[in-house]
Amino acid sequence: MADELATGRNACYQRLATIFPTGALVWIESEEYDAENMCWRVTLLHRNTSGQWERFRYRYDVVADILHFTGMTPVCDEEAVRIRRTAPRFTTGRTLQARSA
Repeated sequence: MADELATGRNACYQRLATIFPTGALVWIESEEYDAENMCWRVTLLHRNTSGQWERFRYRYDVVADILHFTGMTPVCDEEAVRIRRTAPRFTTGRTLQARSA
C-alpha cells in the first residue's frame, strides 16, 4: 500500500510540475490522500500573474491519471510569509518542445 501511495503521489507531482515554469516560487501548503476516492488533494502557494499570492488547489485522480484544478483563493502577504517559512518548496519545471523553423 505504501508503494502505491508513493507512486500516485509522484505521478501527481510530475503533473503539477508541468503547470509552473522552471524555477517558479511554489510551496506545498497541504497534501492529503483520499482513500475513498483514490485521489491526492494538494494545495500550493504561488503568485498569480498579477503578483498576488494565491492558494491553488488540485485533485489528482490516481485511477484515471488526471489532474484537476479545483480553484484558487487569495492569500494576504502575512499569511504567505508564514506558509513560505513552514511549508516545503515545490520543484517546478516543464519540458518544452523545440520549435521547428
